[in-house]
Amino acid sequence: MTPQTAIIYSRYRWTVISVWLFSSVSSFMVLNTLGILLPSISADLDLSPSQQGLLGSASHWGNIALAIPLSWATSRLSPKWLTAATLTMATGCLFLQSFAPVFFVLLVGRLLFGISNIAQMPARVLLTRQWFPPKEVILVNGLSNVLFGLVVGGGLVAAPVVLDLTDGDWRITLRVFGLYFAGITVLWTILGRERTNQADQDVVMPQGLDVVKGALGHRDLWIGGLGFVGSTLSFGAFLAFYPTLMLEEFGISLRLTGGILALGVVVGGIGGMAIAWAASTSGRQGAFLQVLGVLMIGTNVGMVLTGSVPALFVLSFFNGVAWAFFPILVTVPFHLPGIRPRELAVAFAFTMMMTSVGTSLGPLITGFLQEALDDLKMALFLISFTSISLVIAGGTLRFREPRQPAES
Repeated sequence: MTPQTAIIYSRYRWTVISVWLFSSVSSFMVLNTLGILLPSISADLDLSPSQQGLLGSASHWGNIALAIPLSWATSRLSPKWLTAATLTMATGCLFLQSFAPVFFVLLVGRLLFGISNIAQMPARVLLTRQWFPPKEVILVNGLSNVLFGLVVGGGLVAAPVVLDLTDGDWRITLRVFGLYFAGITVLWTILGRERTNQADQDVVMPQGLDVVKGALGHRDLWIGGLGFVGSTLSFGAFLAFYPTLMLEEFGISLRLTGGILALGVVVGGIGGMAIAWAASTSGRQGAFLQVLGVLMIGTNVGMVLTGSVPALFVLSFFNGVAWAFFPILVTVPFHLPGIRPRELAVAFAFTMMMTSVGTSLGPLITGFLQEALDDLKMALFLISFTSISLVIAGGTLRFREPRQPAES
């Protein structure tokens, strides 16, 4: 195999991965703006708190059930056309939801949208492997965090504006999202490309179930996944129910709440890249995760207990800083010793599946807690402490330098 230093990586790699990441975080933008639309949807379809929780978690059920088999199957496909197909599916799902006459149809649309999202994930790993040297993986994940902050934050600001402009019509808002996704699909089809990575030419690729066994046999993959479950559990709960809490408990408008949440997402995106880079270069990723976990718990609790708008913006800012954990923790699959391309695709899909486990359980548990306690504030207060998983993960993970795949 040619030495890594002799491999040439085209500058076009940043165009390819930027467009792909933009398409991916746009899916998360749609998923994470549900809380803004939920009051209008609930009023239109007369949803109970439990149904609201189910709706908030539905898009993640497919991720949980199909992440491993889909990543195993699709890791053999062209990442360009896999991405185009899943974006087309996502577009159709948004229009399906916008025309839903009853709760069940809307639920199915959310479920299928989630499946399109997880089916796209192997393409990210394959494109990163094809276009980037191992030392730049942290930069790719940092760029993902920045785009997540800008796009999801922008969505949290834009969704209530579109809702206001359409007199609270959530159906038209979803159709606007559908047209947005159609445009992204066209953009990717034009700009998306693939290349052959010389570093993988001499690697013996595992076949069949050996791909899954090779991916899931790593201790650190499971620890990182559990770290994601706890942190995204509170995240999913807040995105689904926090706007409702602010409106009903403190009389804070959906537009203002969207701005408060957006600040945290944007700060987490932009600041996350710098913090993740500092953690990686210092070799103290575990310590960073522990500090960020404590910060997330504290800011979540504060945002539940206060109705002061200036205080909420400050708390949201530091909650965003805490989200710098994401690009640190998401690099875990790339640090696994001897991981090969198809195994890496499965390992990364497993990691994203664990984020879906947490994000789906968050609204579901919160909805049931609200009904049991008859108190949404207490339900969100209790959920705030699940980010302790970051503290545990930070104390047990073993970070290594990313390596090229093992050769036979």
